[in-house]
Amino acid sequence: MLNKLAIVTTLLITTTSSVSAMPIRTVYENDANSNAIELKVWKGYGLTINLIPTGETIKQVWIGDPSRFAFTSNGGLCQKQSNDSDCTGGKATVIFLRQINPINFPVTSSSNGSTQITVLTNEKQYQFKIVPATGNPAYTSLVVKSESDRPLPITRPRSPQPLTVQKPQVQQPSPPQTITVPPSQSVAVLRPNPGTTLNGAIQRNDANALAFGLAEAGRKGQVKPGSTTWNKVQDAIKLLRRGKTKEEAISLSQVDKNTFNQLLEWGRL
Repeated sequence: MLNKLAIVTTLLITTTSSVSAMPIRTVYENDANSNAIELKVWKGYGLTINLIPTGETIKQVWIGDPSRFAFTSNGGLCQKQSNDSDCTGGKATVIFLRQINPINFPVTSSSNGSTQITVLTNEKQYQFKIVPATGNPAYTSLVVKSESDRPLPITRPRSPQPLTVQKPQVQQPSPPQTITVPPSQSVAVLRPNPGTTLNGAIQRNDANALAFGLAEAGRKGQVKPGSTTWNKVQDAIKLLRRGKTKEEAISLSQVDKNTFNQLLEWGRL
């Protein structure tokens, strides 16, 4: 009896280790909604689409060409004929896709067997392109995470050192002098480094302040990461770090001037 128990325990541990080692692919809500993401479904492994981190429930699922794929879910789905948009039957949060032996359906098939899956939740709609694959899988699970879980692309910079500007001393003109350079000697002319100029330092400080202000706005929910305003401000930060003035950065990035100044002010606090 003890030997049998040991064998069962070993199998459970081995199975659990194998499952946890399966590779996972992660995307965020905006990526899944705005882009056509291609997913591969490996034969013999299948693929799970996990929406648990978003807090959404799955209402309905459609596969464009069902001749090569089948799916199951971890909860009930709404009936396709139901007219109740808020049906109580849609409680699923995970979908499992798997390959099946091709069925001769009177539908149009693509050259590589790919098709589209549509997932309708209680909040939004997701669409993915699914492609049959063989061999060792690169991933066996797709996890869709909430946009609030996306790591911020910028971090709070270190506090810049105070900028000290020394006024040039006025010197009395001295009589002209003649300097003779021997032919065997060479004169090295040192060009100033643009990165150490006064304007360059100010523009880098503005870029750091604008980046911190954008991060604060993202945390407060004032500017949504991935939005048009977010991307324009990111462009303005890059322009400032390339030596552009604030006016040039606003004009080239097309960011709203009031938004630009407000984020700059937040970043200097």
